Amino acid sequence: MKLLFKYHIYLLVVFTLIITAHSCKVESSNKVGLLIHEMEGRWYKDVEQIKENARKLGIDLVIKEAQGNENLQISQAKELVEEKIDAVIVVAVNQNTAAGIVRLFNNENIPVIAYDRLISNSNLEYYISFEYTQIGKMQAEYALSKKPRGNYVLLWGDSSDNNARLMRKGHEDVLSDPVNSGKVNIIHKCFIDGWSPENAKHKMKQILSFSGKTIDVVIASNDNIAQAALEAFDELDMEYPQIITGQDCTEKARTSISQNRQTMTIYKPTEQMAKKAVSLAYNLLENDHEFETDGYVNNKRMDVPTLFLTPEVIDKSNLNKIN
Repeated sequence: MKLLFKYHIYLLVVFTLIITAHSCKVESSNKVGLLIHEMEGRWYKDVEQIKENARKLGIDLVIKEAQGNENLQISQAKELVEEKIDAVIVVAVNQNTAAGIVRLFNNENIPVIAYDRLISNSNLEYYISFEYTQIGKMQAEYALSKKPRGNYVLLWGDSSDNNARLMRKGHEDVLSDPVNSGKVNIIHKCFIDGWSPENAKHKMKQILSFSGKTIDVVIASNDNIAQAALEAFDELDMEYPQIITGQDCTEKARTSISQNRQTMTIYKPTEQMAKKAVSLAYNLLENDHEFETDGYVNNKRMDVPTLFLTPEVIDKSNLNKIN
């Protein structure tokens, strides 16, 4: 009887420990929100990588896609507050108006990490991205190395996107001397609303129809714009430019490079960025101490602790290194 009693006590203790451990696990679970502006192009891959890294760290990830609608993103931010998230990663639809979203989270002491798009005039915990002025310089330097003289077209991203403006600066910094010396002739340069391929193709067709000059180089700020520009050449049955740049290293761009259409792209290791963004959120909630950063970027309100990742030029010579 005593042995049976002891055995029952043993089972009770074990059962209690299991329940306690399970309860602790639930109570310590971190809930992180992800506000994503859209899931077109490269962004679907980013989201999948963020999901995978969140799973590995036991984070409950709540994803809201705004479909390019800034008002919808504001509503989704309110939903995340109501769902009592502990931290949030934000890819803003509009970097200039998303400060209101950040304030919603600030009011609830929810730390905000800006992912690949700096949010102006707001209190951010961290910003993680690439140095886009440098990416712009990489594109322009590549073009000049292959075609130091000729007619250039510059197609930037959306004018409201700080990254597009930084790339413009990189392009113009590199091209300033060749333009002043007359080696490079800028036929046209413009921002593309919404980074839209449709808008890019329409603009490229206008340039080709009315410039009356052979286009030697198109510096397109990303792969979608590059591919849209190539479609414009196709539809007008015109010869491709000798150089056309891109960014994001999309599958379509890699195929195009292998077929001698697009010339180069900028590879950005978004898998590393996704991993670091999730690690930042986890670190904030579990360890409550500063994460090692690469410096600070001013967003017109504060100097935001920033992590920069390293991009790489990809063309036909090293295309096989990308899976």
